[in-house]
Amino acid sequence: MPRHGAPRVSTVQRARRRLAAGLLGAGALAATLVTASVAPAAPPAPDREPGTATSELAQRSGD
Repeated sequence: MPRHGAPRVSTVQRARRRLAAGLLGAGALAATLVTASVAPAAPPAPDREPGTATSELAQRSGD
């Protein structure tokens, strides 16, 4: 039962919201699966251990 003064949500609006939420969830799941299954474009740098974090400052060039 809606609160006093709260607008009632129609069946069509509720269906649209559920569809949007379902599509958002499906998109997030698809993005996760694609990210997990795609190999990196380049091998790790030879001077770094694989899987270690790099800083943004180390990537910038001062030239």
